[in-house]
Amino acid sequence: MIELGYRIVAVSPDRPTELSKTIDTNELTYTLLSDSSMLGAQSLDIAERFGSVKVAAYKLNNQNIETASGQDHHLIPVPSVYIIDKDGTIRFAHTDNNHRKRIETAKILSIAKNLING
Repeated sequence: MIELGYRIVAVSPDRPTELSKTIDTNELTYTLLSDSSMLGAQSLDIAERFGSVKVAAYKLNNQNIETASGQDHHLIPVPSVYIIDKDGTIRFAHTDNNHRKRIETAKILSIAKNLING
C-alpha cells in the first residue's frame, strides 16, 4: 500500500504493554496504535460491549479482554477498515459485526487503487 501512497495504521484495544509484545513477536510493516480506553472506537460508533457470558467464554479460550486492555469496560471494536484521504475525509468504510469475518486484503487493495485512479 505504501507504493500507492497509503500508510497503514492499525488500532488495537490492547494496552501499549500488550502491543509491545505483538510488535516484538511479529515483523509488522504498519503502525500499531492502542485504543485500550476504547474512546476512539466509541467515537466511530464501532465499540461493542461484551456481556459477562461472552467475556467468560473468551477467558476460556485464553483471550482475556480485561488483561489485554487493562480495563474492565468489556468493549471491543467491531472489525473495521477505513481509507482516509490527506484532508481527513473518509473515502471508504467497511465494518462487520462478525468478528470472525474480515474484508479480504485484495478487495481493500482494489478499492484503494480505484480511489487513486478515479
